[in-house]
Amino acid sequence: MVVILKITNSQQPSYNPSAGLQRAGSSDPTLRSADPHIRRNFAKPIFTVDQVAQQLTRENVKWADRNGDGVTAISFSFNKLTRGDREFNTTQKNQARLSMQSWADVANVSFEERTGRGEGRLAFSNNEGPAVAFGQYPGQDGKVFINPHYGTNTSPALHNHGRYTLTHEIGHTLGLAHPADYDASNSTSPSYARSAVYAQDTRGHTVMSYFDAHEGGQNHKENYSAAPLMGDIAAAQRLYGANYRTRNSDTTYGFNSNSGRDYYQLNNPNDTALFCVWDGGGNDTLDCSKYRQNQTINLNPESYSDVGGLRGNVSIAKGVTLENAIGGSGHDVIIGNHADNMLKGGAGADWLRGGGGADTFVYDNVSDSTLERPDQIMDFVSGTDKIDISVLLKNAGITALTFVKRLSGEPGQAVLHYNRNTNESRLAIDLTGNGRFDFFLKSRGPINTPDIVSNVPIMWRYS
Repeated sequence: MVVILKITNSQQPSYNPSAGLQRAGSSDPTLRSADPHIRRNFAKPIFTVDQVAQQLTRENVKWADRNGDGVTAISFSFNKLTRGDREFNTTQKNQARLSMQSWADVANVSFEERTGRGEGRLAFSNNEGPAVAFGQYPGQDGKVFINPHYGTNTSPALHNHGRYTLTHEIGHTLGLAHPADYDASNSTSPSYARSAVYAQDTRGHTVMSYFDAHEGGQNHKENYSAAPLMGDIAAAQRLYGANYRTRNSDTTYGFNSNSGRDYYQLNNPNDTALFCVWDGGGNDTLDCSKYRQNQTINLNPESYSDVGGLRGNVSIAKGVTLENAIGGSGHDVIIGNHADNMLKGGAGADWLRGGGGADTFVYDNVSDSTLERPDQIMDFVSGTDKIDISVLLKNAGITALTFVKRLSGEPGQAVLHYNRNTNESRLAIDLTGNGRFDFFLKSRGPINTPDIVSNVPIMWRYS
């Protein structure tokens, strides 16, 4: 069977950064749902991740693990497959290797460049056919044809359509179908309204879709994913099993990444984040620290975050636990999960929710939470959670923290207040001795001095 990729053009909606932040009737943006932007356009049902995986693998085809070692070994080459074909250029070859690696990271498949046949076989070539590209399902010849005259097909790169096309077609060669029964050979051009059978049939949820992310309420500003997204990861794992060998030690995604993958690496505030995290274990971090926009960062599996000015552009795959999140300089919303999280909002007035586990809320600089722009911790549990201000005090040159009723102009004086009627706490610190609160933090739930990590002596002076 031949599977063909065709692109539909649609206009991006305007971006409202407050949209989808909270549940109806709630003023707490940390209570948002895992996929808050999805909408029931045209009365389409919303699928679970497992249902999406079943839909993408409905053809029930895959390469067999013939030697039973738990990994399906697929060989590949770059050849002229038919008369008139053109060999891939160097950029195409390198980018195809990256796309194959992104699939091998999430599922128990491997790719080896050689002419002989493995347990599966792929062959790539440029072909001047009528389609943008097409790839064959397992059990056929494993051919992937790319039309060299279309867009960026001969110059694939991170987040452009050429790289996305390679990842899409390789998905077909592994056994993934389009989310519904459409392709470029249809007499009527496919559209989301007419062709999609469920709400998440968009390129914000799967690279196998034809339809723009905005159809699902997301906004990727015409960027394309270079690697499998949430639905694709679940589908590939349904066919071949999950690859827990991938990044099974401490890994950082985003800024300061050590992932070794270009789509997980951010270097400057203008870089685009567009990825779904698959991680095999360790103590892991989602670092969004250099972005200046207001962001929502959700550490829960099967959730979508709004990062770096986009909407629904960073997600976490089913079964993945990330322990830590770092916000940027905007007013961020950070949502923890069931694990022991380390949450760092950075500058701006941030809303933080630790979720289950023993969570630590970290403050390094005065600008992280001020009287004018205080952070709010929405679910602090005294005796379980911690507030770490050790770096904050060190940076301010504070050698002792003294809790007082009122300030008297000494650096390092702090006031801790709890209102039983509202269940709200305030932690305020004078770091300069000017008699003003330089650091100011609000919390739902009581904060007691043993909950504060300071790395300096703590004293009380209430006389």
